[in-house]
Amino acid sequence: MAKKKKNIGQYLLDFFSSFLLAVICLVLLGLLVWFSTLEMQDIGLSRALEKYYSHKTVFVIPEINGGKMIYLPLPGAYWVCCVLFVNMSLGGILRLRKGWRNIGVVISHMGIASLLLVGFVDHHESIHGKMEAFQGANYDYATKFDFSSIEVSEFTAEGEKKRPYVIKHEMIKDLGDKMRRFTFKDLPFDLEVRHFRENVAVLNAANKVRGNKSGEIIDGFFLHPAEFDANMDYFNYGCYVLVKPKNGEPDRKLMMCRSIGFPQTFAVDGKLYGIEMPNEIWNMPFSVDLINSVGEYYPGTQKASKFQSTIAWTGDDDEQDRIQTIKMNHPMRYKGFTLYQASWNEPVNGLEYSGFEIVTNPADQWPKVCLWISAIGLCFHFALKLSKYLGRETRKEKVNKQSDE
Repeated sequence: MAKKKKNIGQYLLDFFSSFLLAVICLVLLGLLVWFSTLEMQDIGLSRALEKYYSHKTVFVIPEINGGKMIYLPLPGAYWVCCVLFVNMSLGGILRLRKGWRNIGVVISHMGIASLLLVGFVDHHESIHGKMEAFQGANYDYATKFDFSSIEVSEFTAEGEKKRPYVIKHEMIKDLGDKMRRFTFKDLPFDLEVRHFRENVAVLNAANKVRGNKSGEIIDGFFLHPAEFDANMDYFNYGCYVLVKPKNGEPDRKLMMCRSIGFPQTFAVDGKLYGIEMPNEIWNMPFSVDLINSVGEYYPGTQKASKFQSTIAWTGDDDEQDRIQTIKMNHPMRYKGFTLYQASWNEPVNGLEYSGFEIVTNPADQWPKVCLWISAIGLCFHFALKLSKYLGRETRKEKVNKQSDE
């Protein structure tokens, strides 16, 4: 009897559930991890993660040894993991021969596929930020990694800054060369933001690098597109802002950049205002006081080898402080936020310092569950195989005894 000819759908199903595709995906992931690790020393951690592992990256061409291009186009790691998830779901779960003998394998494959799903959730839903804490101050906020913002503040007659109005990163990140106008009900002016760039340098007007992509000259300086600084490992955002007073006063042109570090000031209706471009502020449901911070450097370097901090923290629902030591693999967790020890420096002006990374991730504890699922499946499968082997050996031993008799 002739075999039934497969259609295109069956061929695709066979390919996407095949062991060959799983091997190809694992080899590609190994190459991507290797190249990204090599390139990280030249372009920094943040840029390497964005280049190799972002969902925006469909294909990537590795560059190592200071920009030497490797002509080996590779698919982005995110999309390789998507294909591996499909392969694992089809070949390792749905199409695997069912039965009590294979139940352990099915369970372990479910755990691995779930772990890939956790990675997708983390990639799209997690938010990372940094809290820099000095002794003697209370901190209830962090700044988001690679999220810029524009803050507009009014200053009192004593020079104190009032609570700022904030234009968040998501409102300007897609701006490019376009213009977007922002209106504030309680402020006597509007703002027009244009020429937003994720990485710029502030250069003197006499600089000869000025070209078509450079920004407008304001007060003898201009913004110029810049390469990512691997040593700083952050994006130096910049843009131009036009202040348009509602009372008919002349417009003010301002140049904004993350690295400027202080507000650009102007007056409207006799009041002093300032605009600056810091990282986006991220309010926390808890506050932290640094009690002490200790650490050590690697010999002959300024790179910390080990460090830890003792903090007093209070949550929204607490009436008194909790004392906790934060160190490697021992973070603080509260209401979906996780606070890790991230950096340490020697005391500054007699005040101890500690840097914390704060992450909120709905899948924070899911990897543990996935690994337990895989471990249970593997243990069940190995126990089944061991039992089968011991049974076979016992039967063989009985046969040998009977033959000797």
